[in-house]
Amino acid sequence: MLFTAGALVGACDSTRPTTTVSPAAIGQIARDGTFDFTITQVNSSRTFGALHAKGVYVIASLTVKNVGVDPEVFDPSAQVLKDSARRYSASFMDPPYLGDIGNSVDAGLQVNVKLAFDVPPGAKPTQIVLHESRSSEGIPVDLMQSLSRSPSPPRG
Repeated sequence: MLFTAGALVGACDSTRPTTTVSPAAIGQIARDGTFDFTITQVNSSRTFGALHAKGVYVIASLTVKNVGVDPEVFDPSAQVLKDSARRYSASFMDPPYLGDIGNSVDAGLQVNVKLAFDVPPGAKPTQIVLHESRSSEGIPVDLMQSLSRSPSPPRG
């Protein structure tokens, strides 16, 4: 049996999503579906605007770019922060709404958002898994850097 190169490439091409995805890092583009995500900063605070955390807010600043051809809805509650044992959905987003129609991001546009995750004091976040939608596989972003806090005074 003789295969042409095109037929062989086509036979290897799969439209099913892979189950093993290498995590991105802070500052790297991470794609899930038609969204390119880039986490630019992660820090912690007891407050998020005028809101007070039950524990501590882990606040992720990120860009969300729609690389598709149609508008897509960004669902902040589909984004997940993980520590070694638990998962947390985003509690709040700033700005609370994107665009004119809910949280729709038009094709080709990029928006800047902050997501706040309310976690227990002492939680050690390891990853944020970013999703185009609740049903998408998601793309993990490792939080290898420690959460930024106010610098400690020098010891002397």
